[in-house]
Amino acid sequence: MINIAASLCLAILISAIFMLLSVSGFIAIPFGLVGGFVLFFFLGRKIQEKMEILMAQMQKDVAENKFDRAIETLKRGFAFSKRHIFVAAQLNSQIGVLYYLKKDHDKSMEYLKKGFLKHYVGQGMLACIYYKRKDMENMKSTMEDTIKGNRKEAMVYGLYAYLVYQLKEKDKAIEILQNGLKKLPKDTRLQANLTQLQNNKKMKMKVFGDAWVQFMLERPPRVMQNQPPHARMSKRAMFR
Repeated sequence: MINIAASLCLAILISAIFMLLSVSGFIAIPFGLVGGFVLFFFLGRKIQEKMEILMAQMQKDVAENKFDRAIETLKRGFAFSKRHIFVAAQLNSQIGVLYYLKKDHDKSMEYLKKGFLKHYVGQGMLACIYYKRKDMENMKSTMEDTIKGNRKEAMVYGLYAYLVYQLKEKDKAIEILQNGLKKLPKDTRLQANLTQLQNNKKMKMKVFGDAWVQFMLERPPRVMQNQPPHARMSKRAMFR
């Protein structure tokens, strides 16, 4: 990545200059690292500003139900993919999500497989595609990895539990929800579904609201309150 390389070069340069001035390496190296970090942060912020412009346009396209245009908008972001870490992976996840919402699973999978693990919506949709194609081994491995990378997201536990419950693996679904509650003990949605299963009743995923609807595993309600948050790109996730 260009920004990483530039930051490392600056860090080395600053350290070398200090050492040429007979400054101890115990001082020169930390100063160099600080200089490199500041440059990395500055360059990352510049890329973030450019990406935010694309994200705003993409959100507008989606709101107008122009998914093809939204996808083309996102693809322009690949121009920055070699400059900063995680940009390409985040874009692949976002584009894959839009293709999934278009029900173009072939194209969706093409992008989601190259997506960002922290983008749990995209990873969840990838697992759903495997599920719909009856590839349960890859569905389960995808969800296991997604949980490892998103331990504080209740939706990933709920989604995984739902998928295995559909496979008649109720005990596994209960285990998944219990693991989720260990990480999120106050989450009423996970607790409600765990109680349902323990009482031999079906899961009620509608408690997750629009976050659940976007996976298209059940018939959506007649009136959706808001556009589901499928297209939001987290600044924290992209530039961590």
